[in-house]
Amino acid sequence: MFAPMKKMEEEKRLKCCCLLMAYKIQEISLTSTESMPELDAGEGPVALEPHMDVHLLEPSCMLILIITGKIILNIFIFGARHRKVHTSFLGCFCVSLGVLDFALLLTISVIHYFEDFAIHGIRFTNYHICLLTQIISHAYGILHYPVLLTAGLDYYITVVKSVHLPRFCLSFLHVILTLLLWMAALAFALYSSVPPPAPELSSFQCTFYVSSQTYYLSAGVVFAIVLILGICCFEVVAFIKSMKFISFTNKTVLLFSCGDEWPVQGTKRLFTALLFSFLGTWAPFVLLQIILLILHAPIPGYMDMNVAWLYFMNSFLVGMAYGLKYPCIHLTRETLSIDPFISWKYCILPFIDIDYKVEDFLKEQLHPVMIV
Repeated sequence: MFAPMKKMEEEKRLKCCCLLMAYKIQEISLTSTESMPELDAGEGPVALEPHMDVHLLEPSCMLILIITGKIILNIFIFGARHRKVHTSFLGCFCVSLGVLDFALLLTISVIHYFEDFAIHGIRFTNYHICLLTQIISHAYGILHYPVLLTAGLDYYITVVKSVHLPRFCLSFLHVILTLLLWMAALAFALYSSVPPPAPELSSFQCTFYVSSQTYYLSAGVVFAIVLILGICCFEVVAFIKSMKFISFTNKTVLLFSCGDEWPVQGTKRLFTALLFSFLGTWAPFVLLQIILLILHAPIPGYMDMNVAWLYFMNSFLVGMAYGLKYPCIHLTRETLSIDPFISWKYCILPFIDIDYKVEDFLKEQLHPVMIV
């Protein structure tokens, strides 16, 4: 009889101990929550940071630095090009792109400096830095196909079909086409919806339009180069074997021999000569395109459209136009002076039967690669 009573007393003692421990735990949790700062329901989780002086660069500063670097590259490209070139649509568009880049840099720099100001009742803050760059990125990103298609039509008419218009009319037409393309692109960017930021990004980070047009264009150019190298492999080997350095008008040039006959015959030889002239200037840029294709690196629209890329595609389009024109290539100064970086006459002249002094025509502009 005493055994059951002892068991009941032990169970009562265990229940009392458990209740006492639960009370103590509840009291500790209440005191800890009272000591923590109050959080708003809409703020979400707050990361606890150590007591360190960490200086982070603002997104607006990063944008200013990146666009400044792009403008420095534009100035370098404009300074390195040949001055005496015939007017072209892509040359006009490159100038407008450089002007728009500078205007964007000036605008976001002023907004970043004053931070919060109003002009004629319109308030500008750091938010507009992100907004303006998003609009420009979207406009840049959708212009690659239209611009290069227009440039291709321009070279098809002037080089392949040999349609000659007065210089003033041609320049006026290029300016009108450039303005129309910019207005259409900006209107499309303003009326299109902007995708929301990714959930892993913070609220103050900008999301920019990344175009896939340059990826496919770069892939097309690299594929065309590899295809020409494969089809003209024997001509490429012959060119490399005949390679030598000579002195021409007190300058060192690289000479490739196409044979002893004049004019040189053969479409494969012409495309090999065009390819060597193209790679003689743009080989580093081709290598950069291959690296970007392998990495599949996303590039924001405001950096994707740049003057170097457009002049690279300009040289490719001009070379393709000369290849399509063969064998009926008409030797005119306008036809052979439309590329500000490659002197195509050094690879075109051996394939044309001409009856005047070649030396006088060659002395105008010297290129480090000669194919004769």
